[in-house]
Amino acid sequence: MTKLDADQSQPAGVNLGTLRENLPFLTRALRAYIRVENADFFADFETEQGEIAVISLIGLNPGISQNEVAATLVLKKSAVTKVIKGLEDRGLVQREKVETDKRFNALTLTSEGQDKYGRINARMSEQHDTLLAPFEMEERAQLFGLLNRLHQHLVERDHRRTGTVSGIAGSADD
Repeated sequence: MTKLDADQSQPAGVNLGTLRENLPFLTRALRAYIRVENADFFADFETEQGEIAVISLIGLNPGISQNEVAATLVLKKSAVTKVIKGLEDRGLVQREKVETDKRFNALTLTSEGQDKYGRINARMSEQHDTLLAPFEMEERAQLFGLLNRLHQHLVERDHRRTGTVSGIAGSADD
């Protein structure tokens, strides 16, 4: 086991220098650690990370379209279609054509899907308490306020650059 430097939270002798303020590096590293932390979470719910986000988004926005899910979660439309099909096959989500536009699939959770969504939310709250343990409640609010502000800024930049709701959906890695 490698000894960690208490000041750097890295193996002793490793200097991160400017990487300590490098957003791509930090988000990749955080994501890797969070995935490890979440392994039991996903196993317990017999689900994948993308499915959790899709279930949550549909639970919060009944009637949302598959295109809106893809754009919001910055996922390829084909990936969302695959996730929705799997959730539908397991009886968690239902797709309904809208009378005014037959190309539009309105997504809703079934009663089983709503139950799972409730259990996911409760467990997610516990998970966040564990992950965010170093922060006081005010710091957590500040952290998420800043992250949401950054997210909105990047959404707007992407929209100005591409003219679409999510021009980067084709390059997402989930």
